[in-house]
Amino acid sequence: MAMNEYHKGAGIKLNGVKVPHLVPGERLNMHTSGNVDNGFTDLESSILRWMAAGLNVPYEPFAKDYRNSSYSSSRASMLEGWRYFMGRRKIIAGRFASQLFSLVLEEALQRRELTLPRSATRGFYEAKGAWCNSDWIGSGRLAIDGLKEVKEAILRIESGLSTYEKELALMGEDYQEVFAQQVREMAERRVAGLPMASWVRAEKLAPGEQGEQPQVPIA
Repeated sequence: MAMNEYHKGAGIKLNGVKVPHLVPGERLNMHTSGNVDNGFTDLESSILRWMAAGLNVPYEPFAKDYRNSSYSSSRASMLEGWRYFMGRRKIIAGRFASQLFSLVLEEALQRRELTLPRSATRGFYEAKGAWCNSDWIGSGRLAIDGLKEVKEAILRIESGLSTYEKELALMGEDYQEVFAQQVREMAERRVAGLPMASWVRAEKLAPGEQGEQPQVPIA
């Protein structure tokens, strides 16, 4: 009680700030937290995982937590989420964009701003689904390891399992625009006197090497 009365009555201040003045033999015991999170990190991670599973999104990008993920697990998680996103894009965004495109094309035909080719065997309303058939390219897929992703795409194209159109669509690019840009860049580099790209030089050094058949001499 005496100590409490002393500290209540002690009014030692420095620039308006109270200074605790201890008596002889008295000391301050600073209390620190022995366990900072007390298991809160594991609880938070568990809640975020359940939320990600309920929303059909990968946990790693949802929680921005890649600490305990390897390349294989992160890529599997991202591909699983990408498959869900592509399905939603095709059903919702792609269908909506196709409907808008069909309306714009129909109005342009009615106003005579566009005309069907003379060789067309069916009119617009007879084959509306064929005339309005379209595929929409959205944002590209995230590459966790760019080198491995490129090698995989090259192997799929060379083995005939995929095409440039599909692989560039996964990157969010239109293959026709990419090809046209490559032609322009090669022409500009030729005019500027710059060396051609490595894959162009390799094709010039060994043209048709993979498709050539061995020549059998005829006796």
